Amino acid sequence: MTALPPRPVQTKFQLVQAPRPRLVTVSAWLWLVVVVVELVVVAVAFGDVRASLVAEVTARGVDQSTQDKVVLAGLGVLLGPGVLVGLVQLGVLWAYHGGRNWARILLAVLGVLGVLVSQAPLPVGIGVVGAGVLMFLPKSNAWFKGKRR
Repeated sequence: MTALPPRPVQTKFQLVQAPRPRLVTVSAWLWLVVVVVELVVVAVAFGDVRASLVAEVTARGVDQSTQDKVVLAGLGVLLGPGVLVGLVQLGVLWAYHGGRNWARILLAVLGVLGVLVSQAPLPVGIGVVGAGVLMFLPKSNAWFKGKRR
């Protein structure tokens, strides 16, 4: 009886991840700058908006407790959407940086919303357009296509 040759050692398949394109990394950094600018603008606008609201409510002769409630509600309505959009963008940016295709679509939508609710739409808009273009260029598209999850 002849002995069979030994079985060759089989290696397990290993997934090879394509490196993240520089375009995606630059786009993520631009998005981060956009979010920081949005939040800084909201923080700077807080004092000015609060002073304007206090002056308006005081001119109407409202008592102090009602004045505080009206000012707080006004700040929430005027500045809340900017903070909310910025914080949601930070969360989605994390998923985008990890290669989630849905995150880049959502970032594009949130970027437009961010420009609409921003107190400084020009710098935010320039950043959103720059980051948005970079994340939909062919190299970025190919990387996200390979990362489907």
